[in-house]
Amino acid sequence: MSVINQMLNGLEQRGVTVATGQLRTVHASNKYRRVQFVLLAGLLVILAALLWRGVNGPSLITKQPVVAKVLPVAPVIPAISAIKPAAILPEKQAVVAPKVQPIKQAVMVPKVQPEKQAAPQVKTMPLAKRAAAPPALKAVAPAVPDANLPGAVKQVSLRQQAEAEFHKATVYMQQGRSIEAQAGLEAVLRMDAGFDAARHSLVSLLLESKRNTGAEQVLQEGLKIRPANSGYAMLLARLQVQRGELDQAIATLALTLPYAVQQADYQAFYAALLQRRARHKEAVEHYQVALKASPNSGVWLMGCGISLQALGKNDEAKEAFLRALSSKTLSAELQAFVQQKIKSL
Repeated sequence: MSVINQMLNGLEQRGVTVATGQLRTVHASNKYRRVQFVLLAGLLVILAALLWRGVNGPSLITKQPVVAKVLPVAPVIPAISAIKPAAILPEKQAVVAPKVQPIKQAVMVPKVQPEKQAAPQVKTMPLAKRAAAPPALKAVAPAVPDANLPGAVKQVSLRQQAEAEFHKATVYMQQGRSIEAQAGLEAVLRMDAGFDAARHSLVSLLLESKRNTGAEQVLQEGLKIRPANSGYAMLLARLQVQRGELDQAIATLALTLPYAVQQADYQAFYAALLQRRARHKEAVEHYQVALKASPNSGVWLMGCGISLQALGKNDEAKEAFLRALSSKTLSAELQAFVQQKIKSL
């Protein structure tokens, strides 16, 4: 503005010294110069506006990221979404530098969280292994007492050996090699005296070869180990009866009787032996126990009738004989015998 004032002052000084005839030209030049002055002033205003915008422009640009709410979004959005705002403003170096740090912090937070989540996963794997461990301990548990008790280990191994030997003895029996079969079965019983299948097979093999005495010995040894085995007792009693040892047979059955209270065959066999020793009252009692389980057995009804007749209970004896005939389970010879008994009453 000072330059313009100087120019105006110069023009006025020059206009004072000019002649009156030249005043018109002076006025014309003054108008022209005023137009130039206006143009210059307009240019100056435009330049000033441009300079003002150039100076104040960065401040406006820098204010835009603050309003864009980048910082509130960064903590919530995961790491990948937090990096995107940094890529959107590559030209604003002054703004990117301070904003990269909070973005990095926001990125670190989601990285820490998956690590914490991975930690329990690592811990759960050992827990799963530990959960699977108890079955292994249970499987190993029997081995601990076996190691401390050599006798238990020998029993297990002997049982396995006994089973293998019994299998071979069975093959020998099928092949008719009775000597090898007997030796094998005796070896099985030496290893495991409670091997019932081997004992039954050995008794059968001895009876087939007419060695009843040996069979009785094997049965007696079995009863010592298994006193409740009614099969051993009945078979041993039959063998004893065959060789005329009736009292031994009765004693044998009496020892196992408490374990065979509900066995009808055992009760009837014991009653028949008692009847042969004229112990009719006891015989009737055991026949009645057997008939409760099998009321239509003709032989047992006939035996009960015989003991009742011996006791003088003819009416009960006749009823028992009639029931024996009506059962239609007697042979022709026994039917004739019962009919004679009925006629005699």
